Amino acid sequence: MALSVGRHPRGGRKAIGLAVMMAVGLSMFAGIAPSNSAGNPPMVQDPGPVGSFAWKGFNWQKRFWGGAPMYNGSWDANNVTAPDSNGYVKLGISNPTGNAPVGAELQSTRQGFGYGTYSTTVEKDMSSLQKEAVWGCLFTYDPAAAPGYTEIDLCEASAWGGGAAYGQSWPVTQGHGYWFDATLPPGQGNNTVTFGVTNAPILTHRMVWEPGKLTFETYAGEGYSGPLLKRTVLEGSTVPVPAKEQIHFNLWVTGGGGGDPAHVAPESVTVRDFSFVPGIPLTAPTPTVSGTAAVGSTLTATPGTWTTGTTLSYQWFRSGTAISGATATTRVLAAADQGATLTVQVTGTQTGYATTTKESSPTATIAAGTLVAPVPTITGTTTVGSTLTANPGTWTSGAALTYQWYRSGVAVTGATAKTYTLVAADQANAMSVRVTGTKAGYTTVSRTSASTGPVS
Repeated sequence: MALSVGRHPRGGRKAIGLAVMMAVGLSMFAGIAPSNSAGNPPMVQDPGPVGSFAWKGFNWQKRFWGGAPMYNGSWDANNVTAPDSNGYVKLGISNPTGNAPVGAELQSTRQGFGYGTYSTTVEKDMSSLQKEAVWGCLFTYDPAAAPGYTEIDLCEASAWGGGAAYGQSWPVTQGHGYWFDATLPPGQGNNTVTFGVTNAPILTHRMVWEPGKLTFETYAGEGYSGPLLKRTVLEGSTVPVPAKEQIHFNLWVTGGGGGDPAHVAPESVTVRDFSFVPGIPLTAPTPTVSGTAAVGSTLTATPGTWTTGTTLSYQWFRSGTAISGATATTRVLAAADQGATLTVQVTGTQTGYATTTKESSPTATIAAGTLVAPVPTITGTTTVGSTLTANPGTWTSGAALTYQWYRSGVAVTGATAKTYTLVAADQANAMSVRVTGTKAGYTTVSRTSASTGPVS
């Protein structure tokens, strides 16, 4: 079963027949309680009872029982392959006799997913889909939740037989939508937005289900960095509420419209990925980082405005690697940060919501720090035999200081202590001292004092 889009010629939803079909499939799992009650998001990931195979953290059952929506009621568990070495699952339409096609379906054994974010990546050029074929791409369904059966269709695609009379040709379209009353015909009992397909060989679909609101997105390519082909937001009191819905994928043949269903050629779709993150999504802006990108400076993370009541935590990263202990809103840049870029991740948690993490853009490359380096002064009597003392002032904490004394601008050999005792050679010369500060991650700095008067 999958969503029938606006011009689907089946003449309405056969709700009772569909419920019976699903009841046959669910009889193996009788007595299993839902993982969450209606309206409440599941707080743990329940894989569901053991089925035909495990995939992406959940257990799945291949369909072997007959019935709707396949026009001739024929399904074969062998038309669903278990995950291959890449973790991909393939669904196929077979037609061994040439005039009796057989469909494919898999469903989660878990009953009850609820509010959260659903995602799948599909490998198939949908523009090449045969006009009689229907790709039921990630939909939720609960046969006991009449009249809409909690059916939400994230990425269904079909030409629905091509038209009302044989020989007509409709283009393949995709649909975002849901049923709120399956006893009513398409266009009356469902809320659906259709859009054209492209020849993109890979599509990624994402759906966020929250109370009274569904947000659908379809992207070209794997992940969410490719072109956004369609974003649909459906809101209102008819949006389904969680029940004992299961996740389904199916590939089948419609007998409606003007197609030739009996002679459909073999067809296949590869599902690369599925994920479910429970909970209502948080309002989660991308954080920003302010401050000077230099060792010794302080960077500050600004998280933005999250959902009220959200608890925020922080983690700083150096060129993509988490910095141990760097979990405050600020980060004093250390010598180890020099030459790297920093980002900060902000994670928001709140009961009943999906934990969400957002990461800032990288900073500029961290430069060497600049030492605080005052000009030194000299104290003491400028008389041969007296001791002069260099006063370096307050440098950056942790800076290592070295000294060099000068006699009328010429370095005095061996005079590298903080104090210097004047000797006969100094008589009539002016003395000065240079202080040099070093610290890992900082630029080395030297400061020279003013000269004394002539030594007497």
